[in-house]
Amino acid sequence: MAEPARPLDQRDSGERLGARGPVDLLVMLLLVVGFFLGPIKLLGTSWFGYLSADGLALLILLVVFAERVASHKPLFVASPLSVPLLLLAALCVLELANPDAPFIRSVMGLRSWVLYLGFYFVGLYSLRSVKQIERLYAVLLALGLVTAVYGVYQWHAGPQWFASWSDEYGRYARFTWSARSGVVFRAFSTFVLPNSFGANMALLMLLAFSVAACPITRAPWRSVAAAIFVVMGAGIGVSGSRGPVAQLLLAATVGVAFIPGVGGRARAALLAVVLTGVAAVVVGFLVGPVIGERFSTIFDPQTMFWKWFGPLTNGMRIAQEHPFGMGLGYTAGVPRFISDPAIRELPTANIDSGYGSAAAELGFIGLALFTYFAVKVGVESLRAWKSLPTSRLRYLLLGPALLGATYPILSVVAQPQATLPSSIYSWLLIGILMKARTLQRALDADQLLRSPLHSGQ
Repeated sequence: MAEPARPLDQRDSGERLGARGPVDLLVMLLLVVGFFLGPIKLLGTSWFGYLSADGLALLILLVVFAERVASHKPLFVASPLSVPLLLLAALCVLELANPDAPFIRSVMGLRSWVLYLGFYFVGLYSLRSVKQIERLYAVLLALGLVTAVYGVYQWHAGPQWFASWSDEYGRYARFTWSARSGVVFRAFSTFVLPNSFGANMALLMLLAFSVAACPITRAPWRSVAAAIFVVMGAGIGVSGSRGPVAQLLLAATVGVAFIPGVGGRARAALLAVVLTGVAAVVVGFLVGPVIGERFSTIFDPQTMFWKWFGPLTNGMRIAQEHPFGMGLGYTAGVPRFISDPAIRELPTANIDSGYGSAAAELGFIGLALFTYFAVKVGVESLRAWKSLPTSRLRYLLLGPALLGATYPILSVVAQPQATLPSSIYSWLLIGILMKARTLQRALDADQLLRSPLHSGQ
């Protein structure tokens, strides 16, 4: 006889609502490490800055897949993104045999391509409750707030404050952009580049907006999320990064186009306008009118055209000369803060484009597979989110849905799969998004089992 269904909160401890397992704790630790890798690398701690995060990431994947083996479950389950992700990963493994690439560089490039993509399965397999998502958001937004505040402080203190900390910090003190009134320092907070600082702020602002826009969430927490949104907007301002602003504009466009219902769309749009306006005022107050000169170039067609066209065509040109690519690690993945000449002298190229990077490293076959993967991420993220009924889960996952929906476009001008710490939580959240429908059905079934009508009371 089949075992009768049990309410969700009476299942095994690993499935209990809100249960906190070892994977959750390890992921939280990895996120904290990921957000503070910048100082570790810039202070000259050599390999520790890389092995600390990568070792933790590998441990998390081993724990997740070991649990699958122990419970006699398949390592890879059918999901909207499983096939394209595994095909891309398989090609990357085959690229280890590319004769045009030094093997050590290929191994480091494989880590860049595959290691954090695996966090898609961490999110897919480990999601158990809405409370789990809320805890993850709380950690991410707290980290975003701390790094944003530190970035603003760093900008006001000026580069002379940290230039003597190490040789790398001295070099980073020269991160500036030219304005009519002179050069302006670009803050990088706890990251390794101002662009990385700004990009992480933009991604986390999408999560903050998800919480602030959720009418089911308590008002104090919505207010806190809105305030964090504004502070992280100030972080983008002091970073002087234009890409994150363009990314937020793109996410807003996608959101307005695909959020169903005129009323919900109007409320979300109004909240976005209000929060963005407040953030703009704060940025203007902190940085001054000079920031407008920097960000006005976003609307310059010539500037934006060459921003994406140059790296993309450069990658295509390399693929024409090397049909199977130059091998893994050629455009990203080789540690830059290592003093070993054998590492520093590996042949690499700077191609700031996901598609361009795929063409240069994996050739035309790799470009086709990466394009297929990127488009699937965009389409399936929106499809998964729209399949959810109106609930707290759906509101919370608006940010990850917008993150996934913009991925195929963002990949034209960036390499999202090769950037820490965003690649950790981005793939984790997209995996969670793909599992959300299953969780929602379990929540609905649990609510039905609890109803007096069902229990005969």
